[in-house]
Amino acid sequence: MAELKGLLFDVDGTLVDNLAYHFAAFDEYAKREGFTLLEPMSLKMNGMHSNQIFPMMVGDKVVAEYGIDRLNREKEEVYREMYHDKVEPIAGLVEFLQAAKAAGVKCALGSSGCRENVNMIINGLGIADLVDASISGSDVTNGKPHPEIFTKAHEAMGLKAEECIVVEDAVNGILAGVAAGCKCLAITTTATAEELTKAGADLCIEDYSTITIDDLNALLN
Repeated sequence: MAELKGLLFDVDGTLVDNLAYHFAAFDEYAKREGFTLLEPMSLKMNGMHSNQIFPMMVGDKVVAEYGIDRLNREKEEVYREMYHDKVEPIAGLVEFLQAAKAAGVKCALGSSGCRENVNMIINGLGIADLVDASISGSDVTNGKPHPEIFTKAHEAMGLKAEECIVVEDAVNGILAGVAAGCKCLAITTTATAEELTKAGADLCIEDYSTITIDDLNALLN
């Protein structure tokens, strides 16, 4: 019988319900720079690294002119400007993290967002003492649905994939969790239970008030 030893949380849409602010930040940044968006940010991009998103939204010509690092940096500065004083946890999150810690279950973050964004959420929620490791988009080469983020997250805690459950809100994130070899818990903030289950989620919840560590131990087995 496997024992749950680790939880690997995505950040955006999973710890906080903030996707609308990322959408707005892309629009605001494009307006400030005079970009014509080839397509607006959409849910199909949720969970992807900005390196993957910008070529889709502004095209290769703008990416070549500005450079992907500048585009990423400046857009995320706009996002943090818009969201830094509005950080709130999804219902039941902090209590759930506290229950995990009390049960000896380690918690890591695995986000496609940059390090500054991840740190803003950790500090804004006041959960630094509940997080054992964090992997950001700044720490990986491949964005989701590639499994690199979650593989690095469980390895950072010294755990195996089969000892961990990935917690995600995005289809791309669930695909990454499955590819990493983990069971997956989905929270339905940005996608439907049907979409997330089709991607490979083992269980779907609306928020953390409806789930316990015992439930996840049962899921793992």
